[in-house]
Amino acid sequence: MRGSTSPVYYGWFVLAASAVVELLAQGATSYSAGLFVLPLQAEFHLSRANANSAILILFVGVMLTAPLVGRLLDRYPIRFVVSLGALVFGGALALVATAASLWVMVLALLVPGAIGFAAIGPLTTSTLAARWFWKRRGLALGIAAISTSAGGLVVVPLLSQAIRAYGWRTGLLCEAGAMAAIIIALALLVLRDNPRDAGLDDHPENRGRTTERKISPRWIDILSRRAFWIPSLALAASSGTCQAIIVTLVPYGVQLGVSPTRAALFISAFALCAGVTKILAGVLADRIEQRMLLIAATLFMMLSQLLLLLVPTYGALLVSACLAGISLGCAMPVAAGMIAAGFGSAAFGAAMGWTYALVAAFAIAATRFIGFVYDSSHGYMPAFAAFLALSSGMFLATLLLAPRKAA
Repeated sequence: MRGSTSPVYYGWFVLAASAVVELLAQGATSYSAGLFVLPLQAEFHLSRANANSAILILFVGVMLTAPLVGRLLDRYPIRFVVSLGALVFGGALALVATAASLWVMVLALLVPGAIGFAAIGPLTTSTLAARWFWKRRGLALGIAAISTSAGGLVVVPLLSQAIRAYGWRTGLLCEAGAMAAIIIALALLVLRDNPRDAGLDDHPENRGRTTERKISPRWIDILSRRAFWIPSLALAASSGTCQAIIVTLVPYGVQLGVSPTRAALFISAFALCAGVTKILAGVLADRIEQRMLLIAATLFMMLSQLLLLLVPTYGALLVSACLAGISLGCAMPVAAGMIAAGFGSAAFGAAMGWTYALVAAFAIAATRFIGFVYDSSHGYMPAFAAFLALSSGMFLATLLLAPRKAA
């Protein structure tokens, strides 16, 4: 591979492999969470808020471990970190699928599940995109972010059919084994840390790139910088609201008289719109002021929440899911690009690890809140109103930001 004369830049292979890894990770967690709400509620006689808590428990663990995993990605070969993460994550899902105790499930998700997910999720994909691409970093980060949405398109329909045919436990167990095997194979065969390892420093993609020292900044150096907080808060608000919506759309659709299979289409529509938007936003991030894309993200989320509040019909839910997907699609590659520009690719993992800790914290709060609102009022309208207020506040905040050039 060193000094390769292949007309295809090897970074594209790395990006494709890491995107598939993240696709499986996100599809098995964020997008599939709604499929387990009703089965868990029926089997363990849980409240809706507690049935929603599986993904929240995972996010608590991610919030605590993402900064550590980000530092590991900066210090050790990524293919080994990802392979170990796949083993740990697959084992955690298998334990959840076979456990009879809720406390065992909680511990499996909180510790090994969270560590494994952080190692194979979006943190790794965006880290590799930032390292391997310079001139087309925005496009690469947009493509990297697509894998988050593709998990909803690929994994959710397959897992939904498996759950319907074999039950949620068997479906989850099969998913765990297949996912771990695929991820380990891709990591060992394709993933490499950076262009330097492949002798591609002089590739046209990297010409003009400044040399970056292998540094690992202290947490205080990251958290004290505006370059961290501006993109991180924008991404966390959009992502947290979207996670609450994803978990809610299927149960809410069923409440409105929609079949679970048709309601699952909301998640696929969200994922499709988010995926297309991420590519477009990634391309635009290399060409226009990035602040404008963050403003657009908050505006689309406001429109999504307005529809949920005013028009509780199947068509409105479908359009709202699409608008929420567009919002997340704008926020993800732009936030990652701003982090990369502010900290450099050599320290990107450590900085982005703290960003994903903040994203997890918002997702925990938003998802728990919407479940609590349902249990208290037997409806979701107060939660949708609160999310509209949050989106409106973020919209005003982004308007006050100083203009910033694309990375």
